[in-house]
Amino acid sequence: MKILHILDERWDSGLTAYGLAAARAMKQRGHDVWVAARPGLAAARQAEGFGFPVYPLESTLGLRRWIGQNEFHVVNAHTGAGHSAGFFATRFKPTALVRTRGEARVVKPRPGQSLLFRETDGVVVASKALGDVYDARFPFLMDRLSVIYPGVEVPAYTPPPPGPLRFGLLGRLDPVKGHDYLLQAIQLLAPRLTDQTFLVAGEDKKISKAELERRVAQMELSPWIRFLGRVPDAGAFMDDCHAGIIASVDSEAVSRAALEWMARGRPLVATAVGALPEMVLNGDNGYLVPPKNPGALARTIGLLMDNAERRQKMGERARRLAETQFGLAVMGEKTEKAYDAAVAHRWRSFR
Repeated sequence: MKILHILDERWDSGLTAYGLAAARAMKQRGHDVWVAARPGLAAARQAEGFGFPVYPLESTLGLRRWIGQNEFHVVNAHTGAGHSAGFFATRFKPTALVRTRGEARVVKPRPGQSLLFRETDGVVVASKALGDVYDARFPFLMDRLSVIYPGVEVPAYTPPPPGPLRFGLLGRLDPVKGHDYLLQAIQLLAPRLTDQTFLVAGEDKKISKAELERRVAQMELSPWIRFLGRVPDAGAFMDDCHAGIIASVDSEAVSRAALEWMARGRPLVATAVGALPEMVLNGDNGYLVPPKNPGALARTIGLLMDNAERRQKMGERARRLAETQFGLAVMGEKTEKAYDAAVAHRWRSFR
């Protein structure tokens, strides 16, 4: 199959990561995969690094003409603008059009959107939570919709490090990520803390590192909490922790961080929002707690603090789940099936 991914995203985002993971998964299955991306930006640079042929996307009109000059079996758009460009480029052609939603931004209504989706041969969403959004808005799509989780590479196992217990939270500094509730939970745990450390990694967004550090000082929690800013290697950060925490109060319609923690063999304490209940099996590979509930978060972190054997077994189950349900090979197999169905749909309507 000859496949084009339209990755006209400007940022190194979850959308970019999902699109390139899908492209890599299909390349591994022997397909001819191309990427259309904006020159010099993250998607183009990373696609070139993975060895994909890249079309320099400078205008949607140019893209439409170029697609028309090539015989792709599938054009997979990852943004609304890419979807529109793909629609006009594949109209009256046997090329199947697929729209993928691989990130958590709100699905916003746009003029002509229903018509566009009626002419789309397949829709891929990265979680059941996102599937529910599409079901509510476009119920006619359900026989063309596939839930395919982000493919994660499962690296060689790194055992938990020696030394004091370390919990990690990885995510941008934003109120939606629940940092305030984590601080309140740690305050509740403070009477029983000794040399444990909570490591918070992530770049400033709607909250600054300096602001959070001031709050920690006011709460007298400085001995136990460190803010690292943006870390250059997220995998190394996770390997340096014994367990992960996701304290988000909303969002997480796609939670790549959860899958990365699992692939590293680390148990998770996560809030039951978005797609997290689809990934964290409560009491098996981690724990789920209600959002905005510092007491529940503190009690559950305490369960992992108290029992090294529990942490080890949960981490092993998390890694096994990442391999069997969320690995890159699984993503490739499911994506191939979705593309085959989209091609069949296009041929039925084209004829």
